[in-house]
Amino acid sequence: MSLRGSVDSLGAEGASGWIFDGEKGSPLVVQAMLDGRVIGEAPAELPRPDLASAGLGDGRCGFQIAFYDAVDASLLPFVAVRPHGGDVELPRTNLTGFGEYFRALHARFPGAGRHRSVFGGLWTDRTDAARLLAGRVAAGATPADLAGVLRALISDGYVVMKSALAPTGLAAAEAALAESLDAGRPLDPRSEHGARKLLEALPALVFRDVALRALRAILDDNPVVYRAALSRGSSGPFVQPSTVEALPSPAECVAVVACAGEEPAVVDLVRASHALPEFTGDGRSRWLVAGSGAGVELAASHALSVEHVDVGPLDLVLVGPGTLHRVRAPSGSTAVTAFCAPSRLSPLRFLSGEAGTFTVRHHSGALLAV
Repeated sequence: MSLRGSVDSLGAEGASGWIFDGEKGSPLVVQAMLDGRVIGEAPAELPRPDLASAGLGDGRCGFQIAFYDAVDASLLPFVAVRPHGGDVELPRTNLTGFGEYFRALHARFPGAGRHRSVFGGLWTDRTDAARLLAGRVAAGATPADLAGVLRALISDGYVVMKSALAPTGLAAAEAALAESLDAGRPLDPRSEHGARKLLEALPALVFRDVALRALRAILDDNPVVYRAALSRGSSGPFVQPSTVEALPSPAECVAVVACAGEEPAVVDLVRASHALPEFTGDGRSRWLVAGSGAGVELAASHALSVEHVDVGPLDLVLVGPGTLHRVRAPSGSTAVTAFCAPSRLSPLRFLSGEAGTFTVRHHSGALLAV
């Protein structure tokens, strides 16, 4: 038997999807199972024009299973859909059922601290982060003078560090270099000499003492800049740092925005977007590169508003991993965004050997590797 199919939707009342066997003429019967018992079944004979167009027979291979009894949302990830008499479980589309599982779990235990993502993430991105911060400060694990910065990041999903680059920001030569380079794409030291020179100067900017101490406290580690990009003029769509590049732990990253030029750059931030639920209604996670549009959809469905933050030549803005934002810069200025991760974490392209060959080590031990 050569089977193809998937579970496209799964809820408390039932499941739907399709299954096709190219060697069998009659429709298959599919069963939903939980804890070894059948909780619903149906023939896979519903018309699916999309599957017919894809060459799967006449397309009459869809199914809609009504469960005998409603299934608790917290049990949905454990429901298996199989052909009758078979032991091969149909795959799920977009983590079907897991969104309902976590919503039910969180509703039952609203006071329990948890990460906002199933992938884990930074301690500052936990729902009990304010309580953790108070404990860390009291124990001396986090310097008391950083408490205000960290509280702002926890409550708002970003923090503005005024005059963090005082007494000077980016040197005039580097600012002119930033102005001369193309914006809207990552700086590539292998193809552009100017990009290499700017990247060499970037650690001295991003890892100024006050910023470095904040990044170390946020990441619980030395930071590594793994990507840098320039913005000029109007910007593109809203993104969150976790979706800019594939990371083994996407919720562990911070974007650092600086301004090269006299006129302030602007960061547009979606208020409270860091606290949005992880999954869309159809099961897409907003934390993944593949689901980069999911966060915008969730923000729109929650009617979140946008605020605008100026970034002067001496300022830095730190944007948490789950905060939707975009960066703009007026004529005569360029915004520089450096994406940082803890040194314990490597982007997937580094692990596959596609990048990470250009390295600048800061005297503090912090690193730039792109």
